[in-house]
Amino acid sequence: MSKLREFVKLDYFTIKPYFTVKNLLLYGAVVLFLTIMSADISTGLGIGMMFATMHTGYPFIAGEKCNMDALYITLSIRKKIVVLGRYIFTFIINICFVLAVFAFSLIVILVYGTFGNGLQMAANSSLLLIMPALFMSMQAIQLPLYFKLGYAKAKFISIIPFAIIMAGYMVLTGFQGGISGLSETLNSVFASGFAYLAIGAVFMGIMYASYRLSLVFYTKREF
Repeated sequence: MSKLREFVKLDYFTIKPYFTVKNLLLYGAVVLFLTIMSADISTGLGIGMMFATMHTGYPFIAGEKCNMDALYITLSIRKKIVVLGRYIFTFIINICFVLAVFAFSLIVILVYGTFGNGLQMAANSSLLLIMPALFMSMQAIQLPLYFKLGYAKAKFISIIPFAIIMAGYMVLTGFQGGISGLSETLNSVFASGFAYLAIGAVFMGIMYASYRLSLVFYTKREF
């Protein structure tokens, strides 16, 4: 357990240079702007999860630049610890971005309440739950590719799921009433608590399968 905790901390320090004040302010400005323009908190959450997905590849980028995989062997860190620690670190990144987006959304809500002149901020609870699960499922597809091929070789293949999701979103928003229709559909589906349980079970299955696949791929690699 202590080695796992130390590995997660090592991942943090490895990518810490990417979390500059300039980058964080830029991310916050984009989330604020798009949330205000759409008057929908789920839009800001989608952008936040997109940033989180981008950052899941950073430990692999830094690892390849500094040959960290060979260092893990030198430090007697088992490959199972590396894979599990990387998944835990990815989960922490997602949680941090989700909390940051909700903090920014609170600011937007306060601004709307004070200066909005009757304007209201939309917040579809179904989308707020599905969007993190959707992006994390996409990350679950990307991570085994990173562990098998390394970031440099897998980066093009790994953006395909993201491109498909973004293309689908753009097509949907291109139709009048597309987003509102999706929201109504999701609300009807989630009227029953069973839908939450089903999606939760599928999500956990995807994450477990992703972890096992990553473990198999990474165990076979030689450094």
